[in-house]
Amino acid sequence: MNGFPLAWRLASRELRAGVRGFRIFIACLALGVAAIAGVGELSEAVVAGLRADARTLLGGDVDLRLHNRGFSDTQDAYLKQNAMAVSKVVEMRAMAKPSVDGGRRSLVEFKGVDDAYPLVGRLALDPPIDKQAALAKVGGVWGAVAESSLLEKLSVGIGDRVRVGDAEFEIRASIVGEPDRLMGSMDALQSSELNRQGSQIQFHTRVVLEPTDAAVQWMENLKEFFPTAGWRIRGTDKAAPGIQRFIERMTLFLTFSGLTALLVGGIGVSNAVGGFLESRRDTIATLKCLGAPSGLVFTTYLLQILIMGAGGVIIGLVIGAAIPIIGVWALEGLLPVTPRAGIYLGPLLLATAFGMLSA
Repeated sequence: MNGFPLAWRLASRELRAGVRGFRIFIACLALGVAAIAGVGELSEAVVAGLRADARTLLGGDVDLRLHNRGFSDTQDAYLKQNAMAVSKVVEMRAMAKPSVDGGRRSLVEFKGVDDAYPLVGRLALDPPIDKQAALAKVGGVWGAVAESSLLEKLSVGIGDRVRVGDAEFEIRASIVGEPDRLMGSMDALQSSELNRQGSQIQFHTRVVLEPTDAAVQWMENLKEFFPTAGWRIRGTDKAAPGIQRFIERMTLFLTFSGLTALLVGGIGVSNAVGGFLESRRDTIATLKCLGAPSGLVFTTYLLQILIMGAGGVIIGLVIGAAIPIIGVWALEGLLPVTPRAGIYLGPLLLATAFGMLSA
């Protein structure tokens, strides 16, 4: 410890000559750290977007799902008494085709909604008409709304008719602000005659809780009151499990790719350090001749390498922190949520640790 101030002075004086001999060293560290930090920051930005839009993605505070059977009157009564608002949704897969002969068929996710839908968020339609008007029965024909991509696939437009099951629907708007595909009213779904034996139907009830209610405790109370209901209960923490699993797996894969780049860069780091020490052989020999102990020489050059390593890590962190800003622009419209760009300390600390360990 007594020789540390002297080692620090010697290291500082040598570093005044600049980063000559350390450029490859710094570049290898910066690229590896930037890859790890950037992947982690972008992943956190997407997860933060999922959390921020969780209620909208779920459709409420809690979603209850039953497979191939509806909710009983007792269950409906309990939910209405213990929630601020309740909405029922029925989802199924079905084949849709234009009513005109020769039209293309397409597998669609058909969704029947009630008047309370949506409990959270807003259904944006083009043209901007009221949901009830878009789905109402006019002239004996039910209305429906669908995503523009489905309309293109079916080669139909606003005002055209499509057939789903035994029912005919008039497309009255395209969906702009809701990720569901084909949507009609609950009564229209019944008229399609698709609710029959062998059909795969999901019955959802979504609830909005009172501001004073805790979702976790509310779900526990529900399980105790209906221990054999057999429904699947989801809160806002599992609003989009498929997207979250995809993000987690993508992050894991890309982080390993970043680590691989950092380890491969470690070869460049090793060669750069070796070349630097070789260039300082005469200086080291002079210090030894003047009586400098091996520990002082070792500490002097270790400090230089750590300082340069820290510089490379900082450059990598700055680049990595900027990646989510570019990622938010690149992913715009590709995800059902908007990533929340920001500075997230977890990925930055992880990238710093890996970078300094490599150095």
